[in-house]
Amino acid sequence: MATTVSAAQAVQLELQHARQGMMYYSKLVEDLEGVLETLSAIEAPATGTPTRRGRPQSNRKAETRAAKAASQKTTAKSESKSKLPSTGKDFWPSLLSDTPQSASEIYKAAVAALGIRPSTDDKKKLNQRLSNALSVLSKGGEITAEGRGRDRRYSRKTPVTS
Repeated sequence: MATTVSAAQAVQLELQHARQGMMYYSKLVEDLEGVLETLSAIEAPATGTPTRRGRPQSNRKAETRAAKAASQKTTAKSESKSKLPSTGKDFWPSLLSDTPQSASEIYKAAVAALGIRPSTDDKKKLNQRLSNALSVLSKGGEITAEGRGRDRRYSRKTPVTS
């Protein structure tokens, strides 16, 4: 009797597993059909063309999809175009003075020297350029770095007088 009970439990578990698999695959089929409809709407003209199933598309759905696609294209184009000018190797040392400055002070001087109002992405990019330049210049011995972490101060290398 114990074997039939355990066999029944095993069959129930297998049945539950199979049902979960069916739900997963039916959801996957729905998602893939939606992707196909979206792709056909992008390629086909937006005026009542039949979809894969042969039904005419509603104009509102087609207009919404076209608007979404257009907004995604303009967003991608605006993100790829950066207004940030190039900052070469000589740019960063020109911002330093004989008095030690923090990285944030150098960043503010860079923004002022470039004469721009950076966006959030441009701020990140400029900060990355700054930290990389300061690291390379200080390791190369071209500028002086004092302190540690956020307290680190950078200045021009003072010429040694003999």
